[in-house]
Amino acid sequence: MNPRPGRLRLHGAASERAALDWSWVSGRLASAGTYWVVAKTSAVPHPRPVWGTWHDDRLHLSIGSPTITRELHSDPMVAVHLESGTDVVIVEGSVLTDSTTAEMIDHYNRKYDWDYRIGEYGELTIVQPVKVLAWQAAGWAGRESFQATGCWLFDRP
Repeated sequence: MNPRPGRLRLHGAASERAALDWSWVSGRLASAGTYWVVAKTSAVPHPRPVWGTWHDDRLHLSIGSPTITRELHSDPMVAVHLESGTDVVIVEGSVLTDSTTAEMIDHYNRKYDWDYRIGEYGELTIVQPVKVLAWQAAGWAGRESFQATGCWLFDRP
């Protein structure tokens, strides 16, 4: 699946900054240790740090909470972001109902040096991106502005 480049809008206008390369974004998603998931819930939505992998242009996350997992299946739209506020990657997507495969578990276990057991932790939550937003900002807390930006669009599942 190849994402299509789009235009990131900054403060209401299309970004004129240098374009980020998709390989930088994909590399950040693959190497991240923690993914922050924000799901719509019946209560107040809150970011939740989880482990996961980026594989075949999808996120495979160990959400862990049966409540959030259940709510994701009733309203599958989710946002996931990485930890940095200056090297930013945000995935907006939809949770799929696909089952966790042995390949996904193997990829996860190699990354975290872990023994993930579906019976103990539940199925991995698969997020199909709809849009990925990314930027690099300079200076402390990004106060020296955007340096490079990007937006990529995926086909909806």
